[in-house]
Amino acid sequence: AYFYFSRKKAWTPLDTTMMVAFLFSWFGDISLMLTPETPSDTSLMGIPKNKYFFLAGLGSFFVTQLLFIRAYSKAVDESASGKALLPKIYFAPFILYWIAILSYVLPPLRANIEKQSATIPVVFYAAVLISMAAVALTRFRKTSGKSFWLTFIGACIFVISDTLIAINFLALPEPGYYAGFLIITTYVVAEYLIAEGILQHQNNRA
Repeated sequence: AYFYFSRKKAWTPLDTTMMVAFLFSWFGDISLMLTPETPSDTSLMGIPKNKYFFLAGLGSFFVTQLLFIRAYSKAVDESASGKALLPKIYFAPFILYWIAILSYVLPPLRANIEKQSATIPVVFYAAVLISMAAVALTRFRKTSGKSFWLTFIGACIFVISDTLIAINFLALPEPGYYAGFLIITTYVVAEYLIAEGILQHQNNRA
C-alpha cells in the first residue's frame, strides 16, 4: 500500500513487478505464520499449522526474490547501458556468504527427519536470495545515489533477516528468545528500504 500510494508519476511495468513481488512476500508471510515453530505449536487462531507451509512460504519468497531481481535490472537510467560493469571480485563476498550459511545450516537440516525434505529448496532459495542482493549491487552508478543505497542496504538486510530464519528454525533445536522480534524487524526494514529505493528511482526520473 505504501508503494502504491507513494507513486507520483505514470504507472509502469516496473511498478507492477514491485507490487507483485510484495504480494508474494505477503503470501510467504502467511505461510510462515502457519508453520509450527515447536512441536506444541499446532494452530494459529484455530487454523491448523503444518510443516509444509514452510515450503509454501519458501516458494513464495523464491518468486519474490526473482521479481526483485527483475525490478533491479529495470530500475536503472536509460543511459546506464554503456557504463562499465563492476569487477567480478565485488561479488565474491556474496558467494562466500552463500557457502558459509549453507555450511552451517545444511548439516543439522539433513539430520532432522522432520525438516530434511527442505534441504534442496533451501539451497536454491539461498542462491536466489544472495543473487537478489548481488543484482542490487549492479545498480551502482546506474541510478541516483539515494536509490542505489536504499535498495542495496534493504537487499542486504533482507539477506540478514532470512539468515536469522535459517539459523533459528532450521539449524537450531529451538528458536532463540528474541528470534521472532529480530526477524520481523529486519524484514520490515528491508522491505521498506527496497520499496523506498525503487520509489526514489521512479519518482525522480526525468
